[in-house]
Amino acid sequence: MIQAIRAVTLITLITLHVPADDWRQFRGPNASGQAANANPPVEWDASKNLKCNATLPGPGTSSPLIVGDRILTTCYTGYGDGSNGRMEALRRHLLAFDRKTGKPLWQQTVKAAMPEDDYRGYLTEHGYASHTPTSDGKSVYAFFGKSGVHAYDLNGKKKWSKEVGRFSNNRRWGSAASLMLYDGKLIVNAADEARAILALNPADGSEIWKAPGDGLKLAFGTPIVVDHEGRKSLLIGLPNEV
Repeated sequence: MIQAIRAVTLITLITLHVPADDWRQFRGPNASGQAANANPPVEWDASKNLKCNATLPGPGTSSPLIVGDRILTTCYTGYGDGSNGRMEALRRHLLAFDRKTGKPLWQQTVKAAMPEDDYRGYLTEHGYASHTPTSDGKSVYAFFGKSGVHAYDLNGKKKWSKEVGRFSNNRRWGSAASLMLYDGKLIVNAADEARAILALNPADGSEIWKAPGDGLKLAFGTPIVVDHEGRKSLLIGLPNEV
C-alpha cells in the first residue's frame, strides 16, 4: 500500500497537464475540481505518456500543486511508513520539483509535535500528510495538523510557523482538511486540533480571527466560500455524530 501511494502521487504529479494555468489549492481554481482546457492522459506506463518521474522519501495523500514552473507536494517518514520507527521519529516533508523535468528543487522537513495520534484505524488509510498545501503564487503554505501551519517562499526559504492546537477527536482519526486562501486570509480548519476555524495573516502567520465551536470536533472537510443572495459565507460540512 505504501509503495502504491508513492507511485500514484508521482504519476499524477508529473502527468497532469494544465496548460499555462496554476493549480494552487485543493481541487484547483475556485475549488471546482476543473482545469480549463485540460487534456490529461488516461493511461501511462514506463514508455507511454510519462514525461519524467521522481521518488518521494515517503507516502502521502495530499494533492500536488502546480505553481509556475514548480510542482509541490507533501509526504511523511519515520513512523507509519513501513519503517517500524517510533512515533517520535515522525517527520513531515514539503517538496518542490521542476515542472518540466521532475528534478527535485528543495525539501523542507518538520518534526512532529508530540504526542501524535497512533498509526491505527483510519490513520492507516490516509497517514500523516493528508492536507493539501496552498499557494498565492509567491509563497506556499503547508498544514501538518498538530505540528502547525508553515509558510515558505517558492525557493524553500522558511517565512514563519504557527501552532494551531494539539487536541484530538475521540476517534483519533487524525486530520486532513486542506488550507485555502480567501480575501487576503489563510483559512485553517483546525477542528481536530483546536475545535475552531481560524484565519491567519499570510504575511506573518498572526491570527486575524478565530471561530470556535464544540460541534466542529468531527468536521474534517476543507472549507469553501459560497455566495448566497449576494453574501459571501464560509461553508464547512458538519458531520452527524457516529
